[in-house]
Amino acid sequence: MTDIRLQNPYSDEVIKVKEDYGHILNMLEWLERGNINYLQLHQIEPEERFITINPKNFAKVDFYEIEEVK
Repeated sequence: MTDIRLQNPYSDEVIKVKEDYGHILNMLEWLERGNINYLQLHQIEPEERFITINPKNFAKVDFYEIEEVK
């Protein structure tokens, strides 16, 4: 799981997604190479839904790896 903070001049929100940090890093590399145009993720908090994120629409996008407690 990964926390994502999405910021632009109009909003600032934190969401939690099912995808792990490494997978998101791969997706960002694919985005940079032009293989994809946006990130498709499964959001689990604050509500569960399927989302798309275009990082070009945000001033800042932060990704935080969540440490799983066992």
